[in-house]
Amino acid sequence: MRSLLVWRAGLFALALALALALASGVVAGCNTDAPNEVVPGVRLGMAPRDVRDRFDVGGEGTWQTKVGGGAGASDDTVLEWNASGDRSRATHARFEFHLGMLVAVRAHLREGIGSARVDLTPKTVTVRTPEAGGTEVTILARDCPTHHDEAEALAAKAGARR
Repeated sequence: MRSLLVWRAGLFALALALALALASGVVAGCNTDAPNEVVPGVRLGMAPRDVRDRFDVGGEGTWQTKVGGGAGASDDTVLEWNASGDRSRATHARFEFHLGMLVAVRAHLREGIGSARVDLTPKTVTVRTPEAGGTEVTILARDCPTHHDEAEALAAKAGARR
């Protein structure tokens, strides 16, 4: 009986240690500065409605929608947001969709950075460039046919700088 209790206590301790290890890995993986989270509340792959609902820069702004206004086929959609005042973290943002999915973000954030930065993943290219009054941010899906050439050119430039 005693060995069964010791075995159960050991099993419980092992399960607890495993759960804590998994939880700490998940928390460590939640980096708010991840390349695909540079623009608050927005991630590639979102639908236009989700972008409008979740884009959060802390200030008021106006939206404009253009259907067939993208760089590619007539099934592209572009949402543009412009700040109404100076309280928001961004002055403007352009969200480009292909087949209803967000594949490119171009935004001007008021927060400045010291030097240019390029983040690459197998699926995205994120470029941050210091500009007057803040930072220009471009996030592109590498697998989108409309943005493929632009994304790979930026990725190649980043590879040459490393």
